[in-house]
Amino acid sequence: MFEDRQEAGKNLGRALHKYKDKNVIVLAIPKGGVEVGYQVAKYLNAELSIIVARKLPFPDNPEAGFGAVAEDGSTFIFKGAERWLPQGAIEDIIREQKREI
Repeated sequence: MFEDRQEAGKNLGRALHKYKDKNVIVLAIPKGGVEVGYQVAKYLNAELSIIVARKLPFPDNPEAGFGAVAEDGSTFIFKGAERWLPQGAIEDIIREQKREI
């Protein structure tokens, strides 16, 4: 475990040392990932970009998800999600998460 996200990012940056000064881009996701990504990008001397995405949560268990949607509208849904939820419910959840973004 790490003391905080800053420490985690510094450790991850060191683990990715082979990419230092290699003109890479570090992608980070809000809600915790930005601080980690910042520390990685700082260590690697890399560009940092933030991706805004939302989990597609199950209505009865919002901590679990069946996919994700990104700010550009691209969507990933686990194969077989229609076995867990009706298509209409899936579409409603996608619309709601796009509004949140």
